[in-house]
Amino acid sequence: MKKLALLLLLITITFSCTQHTGNNASHQVPYTEAQRYFIKNTINTDVVTFKKLTSQEEFDEVCGAATVMGPNGSPTKIDFTKSYAIALYGPLTNKNPILTITSLIKDDGNIVLSYTLKEGETLSYTTRAAKVLIVSKQYAGNISLNKL
Repeated sequence: MKKLALLLLLITITFSCTQHTGNNASHQVPYTEAQRYFIKNTINTDVVTFKKLTSQEEFDEVCGAATVMGPNGSPTKIDFTKSYAIALYGPLTNKNPILTITSLIKDDGNIVLSYTLKEGETLSYTTRAAKVLIVSKQYAGNISLNKL
């Protein structure tokens, strides 16, 4: 009898400690941050914004390659037949901008890109904060920004 009671107690504890996640429609979207690209000077904005780029032609209108010497000097390759790119960028500034992607989630069919932007030290030139994310086309949806 004691063994049966102990077994029932263990089963109860096991099932009470499991988490029920339910049908949460929100989940993380995997992405790769592209390296060695910059936002062209022909792109102007007064606020942090983004462009969803679904072809090489669209990409080339917004981004330029920043190849450097060395083994890792080539820009990240993007296969637009399988992926799309999200170019996230801010206005020109003389304060060193620090742009951080905090999350990319799919929530009820929409893609929400959360980020932080901090200003660093004053520079003797202007620059802009920019990130280029590569996302699989299986994570399609309208994109919105969430500044944290």
